[in-house]
Amino acid sequence: MVSAMEASTVAYRVLSLGAGVQSSVLALLLARKDSRLRELGYPQPDEAVFADTGWEPDYVYQHLDWLEGQLPYPVHRVSAGDLQANLRKGRTPSGHRFVDVPFYVTNEDGKRGMLWRQCTNHYKIRPITRHIRQRAGGQRGRPFPKGRHVEMWLGISLDEHARMKPSREPWVEHRWPLIDRDMSRQDCLDWFATEYPGRLLPRSACVICPYRSDKHWVELKETEPEGFQEAVDFDRWLRRSTRNPVRQVVAGRPYLHKSCRPLDTVIAEKERAGPSAVDDFTNECEGLCGV
Repeated sequence: MVSAMEASTVAYRVLSLGAGVQSSVLALLLARKDSRLRELGYPQPDEAVFADTGWEPDYVYQHLDWLEGQLPYPVHRVSAGDLQANLRKGRTPSGHRFVDVPFYVTNEDGKRGMLWRQCTNHYKIRPITRHIRQRAGGQRGRPFPKGRHVEMWLGISLDEHARMKPSREPWVEHRWPLIDRDMSRQDCLDWFATEYPGRLLPRSACVICPYRSDKHWVELKETEPEGFQEAVDFDRWLRRSTRNPVRQVVAGRPYLHKSCRPLDTVIAEKERAGPSAVDDFTNECEGLCGV
């Protein structure tokens, strides 16, 4: 039996561009009309879309500027607002009193937890969805045209297959070109090193993302000290007063690091202890965020 998606026409093809390792390599392979991708049914997309939280490290913006110059198809930057400004008000992009970043928290009894993650939805998925709906011919407040759908290509690699998730929108079909091409994250790194020797291919995550591993925090500190200091200052601000907007919304003491200790203290200890003490654990994040 043919599904409704299979029976409909592709109205638009879009690459979700996180400006990290995998999506950058995918964008470049598509730009070069990679023969294997074309065999698998991936021509060049109509556009790539980058969702800007307003608080990415500077090296991500610099890499995105460079990458845009390498691509023959357009790159559109969309935004739901300034993540830092909204967090300091304890508000979501829509103005609701809620903290949408999954900070680690400790309660008075010492129990630890993690806040509900909604930042990917608020700052990545929603603005991208609004944009591609309009670009593909949809009208606000009306059902998406029948018999048409959008293909969204995501830069998830073979080793991250657990992050493959169907679209929340019935008119959007997710596809994973790197997985279809049997490429792992290391394959992406190796390809980029061969094609662009000596050029940095950065990881992509906002400055204060709690899903950073210790290794990623150290990389941020070494690559962009100013960005790391912003994260340290924000981490301290989270607990500076029970009257700040975040503490008024969140029950417990919030932290950026999973140990529920001050970020600068933990990373300094890890660095003194040597490479073996720096773990590379990264909690699972959405497939639209940071690839």
